[in-house]
Amino acid sequence: MTQWRKEIQFKNSYYILTYIVPFLAIISFFSNERFLFSLTILLLLALGVNAHYMTYVSKKIIIPGEKFTKRLFIGDEANLLVPFENRGKIPIFRVKANLFLFDVDKSIEVIEEQGTKQHMTNYEYPFAISPFSRRTINMQGKALKRGTAELRTIELRVSDLFLFGHMKLYYEGPFRGELVVYPKPLPIKGFEQMVQQEKGDYFQPYSLHEEMLMRGNRQYVSEDPFNRINWKATAKTDQLQTKMYEKVIKSQWTFVLNIRNENRAHPTIENLEEVLSHVAYASHFATRHRISFELFINLRVPGSKYGLHISAGEGDKHLTRVLETLARIRKSNLSVPSDHLLSYVFKERITPPLILHFGAVSEAEEQEYRACMQRGGRVFYVNTEESEAVLSAVSNKERIS
Repeated sequence: MTQWRKEIQFKNSYYILTYIVPFLAIISFFSNERFLFSLTILLLLALGVNAHYMTYVSKKIIIPGEKFTKRLFIGDEANLLVPFENRGKIPIFRVKANLFLFDVDKSIEVIEEQGTKQHMTNYEYPFAISPFSRRTINMQGKALKRGTAELRTIELRVSDLFLFGHMKLYYEGPFRGELVVYPKPLPIKGFEQMVQQEKGDYFQPYSLHEEMLMRGNRQYVSEDPFNRINWKATAKTDQLQTKMYEKVIKSQWTFVLNIRNENRAHPTIENLEEVLSHVAYASHFATRHRISFELFINLRVPGSKYGLHISAGEGDKHLTRVLETLARIRKSNLSVPSDHLLSYVFKERITPPLILHFGAVSEAEEQEYRACMQRGGRVFYVNTEESEAVLSAVSNKERIS
């Protein structure tokens, strides 16, 4: 099945020629002029070969592969590689590839190479392909700011053999290329002090969120439960050995991000970029300290009236998912009311041990957070003050520094 939708455009000279050929055939037939007959045959062959070439090219030029995504930090460079294969027996000449980069946020700067032409977000690359070979177009880009850029549209302009016109091929296959630029982490003042009590895995005598970690064996005493006996160690020492455990706290943080602007003329908050950078910083921080965290965003998504939720997790894979989600948020995104989101945060769930709130704060959220504090939870606001983020506790809203 072809990957292309074909559209052929000819010059006026081609159409004039197609009208002339039948008249030449009639005249040569009645006049027995060999020259006219030979010219007619030659023109018919040229038109036939030209038409066959155009059809052949549309079937034999292929873009292998499917969608791929490259993830970048601001300042990184990456290549969007578009491979074209000629699976036919004849070469394909005079091809121009037009690549349209969908980049609403202008997050990527395309580095132009020699021979490349740019028209707004359309980049033109001329090339030719030998039989049974591959030619790869390299679109090199540099990450300027948070956002995404997607190679959505690929068009080919192929000139015919005799320059009577050209054929446009519009790609309709599965291949797509995408560049995702993560937000730049911006530090939050007071984070170091807060984390002293909230580090990843640490030992305490009691915790609501605890696990038992085996740390060795000791000699069995009569008060020890039977299921704590370590039979392997007993066999080695010829004495009953009991497993020793310690309780381990598994810290978990809950990030709540409110992007809703009270001014209905603007869908999202004005300092969206700074707020997302603070969330990115907190995410990196939690990952480095082996702290599990989840993320709630009052972003309108299909099939949910509460917003977007990324379940709790830890490690680099979880961090990648969070950062990619932050990169895809746009200023034009619609949101759901923040109280809808918080109703999901606290609905039939154990009170989160620690909540970090980013972005706008509504009265309904303040009430929910005060109730959460009464149930034993800890809540902090991350406020942007004069280009820096400051951490403040909900109970007294005093800065932590």
